[in-house]
Amino acid sequence: MRVTLYPTAESLEQAFLAGGTAVVFDVLRATSTIVTALAHGCRGVVTVVDPAEAQEVAARLAGGNIPVLLAGERGGEKIPGFPHGNSPLEFRPEVVGGRMLVLTTSNGTRALNLAAGRAGTVLVGSLLNARAVAREACRLGRDVILACAGTQGEFSLEDALGAGMVVLEMMKMADPGWLYCPTPGASGLDLSDFAVAALHLALAYKDNPRRAFDHSLHGRKLFSMGLAADLDWCASLNTCEVVPVVGEGKEIIPGCPVIVRS
Repeated sequence: MRVTLYPTAESLEQAFLAGGTAVVFDVLRATSTIVTALAHGCRGVVTVVDPAEAQEVAARLAGGNIPVLLAGERGGEKIPGFPHGNSPLEFRPEVVGGRMLVLTTSNGTRALNLAAGRAGTVLVGSLLNARAVAREACRLGRDVILACAGTQGEFSLEDALGAGMVVLEMMKMADPGWLYCPTPGASGLDLSDFAVAALHLALAYKDNPRRAFDHSLHGRKLFSMGLAADLDWCASLNTCEVVPVVGEGKEIIPGCPVIVRS
């Protein structure tokens, strides 16, 4: 099984994803928010790139008597006029249960929508569900594309870490003794160089993923904005079994990806 990593959303624009399983990461915070919302009973998440379009989509859902929440951020801040931002802590069960979430973010929703139009299956990854995502990717048995959103077109340490944690779990599933005797090629996985680099990030931070956010540019920014609780939540490794998948329920909003629990 080939495992390839793309470090930014921009790199996905020319990527060949057809027939593979893509896993999208925007660890701080869009994909962590999506995983959390679905784990807490959200009916589905519609990802939209443009804020004005997100408002239109939410209005169409509400007009169809579908309970809906509108959420979005730019630069880490809640979009003015939007009821919700991009903090996973906002989407408690009593808030999100049974509702559709319409979400637009600076980086993550763009990466998700790019992947949705190109890959056979698109999963949503984070530190929260890394093991569950790895298990599903192995079950599907196709080549895996790890798609990191990045931040404003630049590499993001936390997204590569999320991807690396999935690679680490896949390695352990393919060869349970690999971690103790890491012989190259023994797992049967064919890793690209970026995937190897992400794996070694995971090995470096596996005992304290939260520390990676102290080292990452975007993590430090969110901390300076008073969002330490978000960072703590997003660093919770393998605490969730939910594997969000893109595509089910597309008929709800034609032309917009809808993410649901697999």
